[in-house]
Amino acid sequence: MNNIDSTGKGNQLIKNTYTGIFVINAVAMISAMLCQIVDAVVTGQFLGTAAVAAYGLITPIVMLANLLCNLLGPGVNIICTRHMGKARPDRCNQVFSIVMIADTILVISAAILFFLSAPSIAYRLGETADAQVQGMMIDYIRGFVFAMPSMCLSMGLGGIMMLDNDRKRSLIALLVTFAGDVILDLANVLFFHGGMLGMAAATSVSTFLGALVLLSHFFTKNHIVRFTPKGLRLNDLKEVLLCGISSLITLGSQAIRIFMFNALLLAIAGSGAVAALAVANSAFSIIINLAVSMLVTTSTLCSMLYGEEDRSGLIDAVTLSLKTAVKCFIVIAAFLMVFAHPVAAMFLSGSAAGELSQAARFIRFISIQYLFASPSFVLCGAYQGTKRMGWTYWLSFLRECVTPILCCMVLGRTFGLSGMESGFIAAGILTLICCFVPLLLNRSTKSAVVERLMLLSDHFGAKPEDMFEAEMKTMDDVMDASRRAFVFCENKGMGEHDARRTSLFVEEVCGNTVLHGFTGRREGIIDMRIVVDGESEMIRFRDNGTAFDPVDWLKRCRPEDPTSATGIAIVVGLAKDVQYIPAMGLNNLIIQL
Repeated sequence: MNNIDSTGKGNQLIKNTYTGIFVINAVAMISAMLCQIVDAVVTGQFLGTAAVAAYGLITPIVMLANLLCNLLGPGVNIICTRHMGKARPDRCNQVFSIVMIADTILVISAAILFFLSAPSIAYRLGETADAQVQGMMIDYIRGFVFAMPSMCLSMGLGGIMMLDNDRKRSLIALLVTFAGDVILDLANVLFFHGGMLGMAAATSVSTFLGALVLLSHFFTKNHIVRFTPKGLRLNDLKEVLLCGISSLITLGSQAIRIFMFNALLLAIAGSGAVAALAVANSAFSIIINLAVSMLVTTSTLCSMLYGEEDRSGLIDAVTLSLKTAVKCFIVIAAFLMVFAHPVAAMFLSGSAAGELSQAARFIRFISIQYLFASPSFVLCGAYQGTKRMGWTYWLSFLRECVTPILCCMVLGRTFGLSGMESGFIAAGILTLICCFVPLLLNRSTKSAVVERLMLLSDHFGAKPEDMFEAEMKTMDDVMDASRRAFVFCENKGMGEHDARRTSLFVEEVCGNTVLHGFTGRREGIIDMRIVVDGESEMIRFRDNGTAFDPVDWLKRCRPEDPTSATGIAIVVGLAKDVQYIPAMGLNNLIIQL
C-alpha cells in the first residue's frame, strides 16, 4: 500500500512558496542593480559614447563591489532558513546579527580602499583609453563607493523580508530606489551637469533611501528576525561564507570575463566595440539577476526541505524551478531576438549607429547563451541548499568563467567579432553539457532524472513506507486525511490509542486552520506530513493561512472556560514537543509525538 498522497507530484504549496520567494529575491537583487541600469541608460542618452565606454571599462570594479555587497547576503538567507526549518529562531537571530556586523566592516573598508585607489584602478582597467575616458572612470568610482553600504543592506535584507513575512516592503524599497535614481540622474544631466560623478552620487542617494525603507521593517512589532549581541559565533560566519562563495565565484568570474573581453575588443575592434559590449551587459543585468534569483530561491526552498529531510518535496521544488527557468529564458531569448535593437537603443544614442548595431548583435547571441545555461543556475541552487557546495562552485565557475572565456577568446582571436559572437553560443552549449555530468556519477535506474542530478543519498529522507502525506483545502479534506492518518498509523504498528491520538491531532490542527486561518484568503492550503519510522513519530503541518502559534496562544489567552480551547490544549498537552515557526509567508508547526 502506498501511503504517500499523490499531491506530492504537484505540491501547490511548494509552487506558491517558490513564487513568493522568487519575487522577493528578484526584487531585492534588481533593486541593488537598478540604479546602475538607470545610470547606463541616462549615460548613453545624454553623456555620449565616451561615457558609455568609460562605464563599460569600470564594469569589473562595479561587479567586484556587487560581489562584496552580495558575499554574505545569500548565505545568511539560506542558513537562517535552515534554522527556521529546525524551529530555532534564536540561532537564526545570532546568524543574522554576526553577518550584519561583518558586512558593515567589510563593505565600509572596501569602499574606502576603492575611493583612494580610483586613479590606479582607472589606469589599470583602461590603460589604452584616452585621458577623458579615464577621468570619467575615476569620477564614477569615487561617487559609486558611497552606494556600497546601502547596496549591501538591500542585498542582505531582501531575503530576510521574505523569511520574516514582509514581502511588500521590498517592493516599496524598489520603487523608492528607482524613482529616486531616475529623478536625480535627470537632474544631474539637465541641471547640475555633474557628469559621471553626479551619476554615481545619484545612485548613492537613491540606494540609501531604498535601504531606509527596508530598515523600517525592524521597527514593526511582529518581526521574528532581530539583531542580538548575545551568543554570536564566528563559525556561523564561516558557514554563511561557504554558502556565499557561489556568489563570489559568479560575480568574480563575471568581472574577470568582462575584463578579458574588454581587452580583446580593444585589440580587435577598438573602444566602440567595448561600448557595444557594455550596452549588452547593461541590458542583461536584470536578466542575469533574475537567473541568480532563481538560484537563490531554489537554494532557500531546498534548504528548508533539506532540513526536514523531505525528499519528495526537494524533487518537486527542483523540478518546478528547472521548468520555470527554461520557460522564462525561452521567452526572454525570443523577445530579445526580435527586439534586440530597441533594447540596445535604450542604452545608446542613435547617433552611434555602428555601436548600436553591434550591441544588438551581442544581445542576441548572449540571449542564446543564457537559454542553454539556464538549468545550471537551478542546479547550483539545489546543490547549495543540500550542502553539496563543491558542485555549486564547480558549475558556477564553468558557466561564468571557463566556458565563455575559452570559447570567446579562442574564436574571437581567430575570426574577430563574428567569432566572439559564436563563442557565446558555444559557451552556453558547453555549460548545458556540464550540467549532466552528475548523471554519469549516479547511474541509478530506479531514480528519476532530477533525483539523479541532485545526487541525493539513498539513505536521505524517510522511506516512502514510513510516510503519510496529504494536502487539504476544505473540512472534507481534513476529515478524509484524519481517517487515512488513523489507518496509516495502525498499519505502522501503533496501538489504537496512539493512532486515534494522531488522527485527533490532524483533525484539530487542520480543522482549526480551515475554519479560522483561511478567512479572507483566495486559496488556503495545508500540507501535512506524518513520519513513523520506529525511532520517532513526527507530524509536520504547513499552511499559508493567518499566522497562529498554538503554544503561545494557550499561554497568553487561554479563556476561563477550558472547554473553549479543548482542541489546542489536547494537542499541546499530549505531544512531547510542539514547535511553531512562521516563515516565508507560511505557518510551520512541528509536533513530536
